[in-house]
Amino acid sequence: MDGRIEGAVHSEAEVAIGQGGSIEGELKADHIVISGSFEGNIDAKRLEIVAGGRVNGDVTVAELVIEPGALFNGNSRIRESEATSKRKTEKPTAGAGSGEAAKAG
Repeated sequence: MDGRIEGAVHSEAEVAIGQGGSIEGELKADHIVISGSFEGNIDAKRLEIVAGGRVNGDVTVAELVIEPGALFNGNSRIRESEATSKRKTEKPTAGAGSGEAAKAG
């Protein structure tokens, strides 16, 4: 996205704000990559603010990546990812802890 949007953007996929792009409002998506500017609230599984990207606002994410040269002003709330919560609830399988390598199957 390389234009300007004011309002709410909701996607079940990836949203990318290009260097010339700007969103002001609410952004909710699985994966968000920001090279341009954003102001408002973000809710995502993964947020990447790349070099030159600017975020002003509050973010709630499972994964947050801020590259050198990126700017983030606001509050962040990191929620437990699905993978982490599954690992905590899974029971060890037979052979676990005995030096055997687990095989995906």
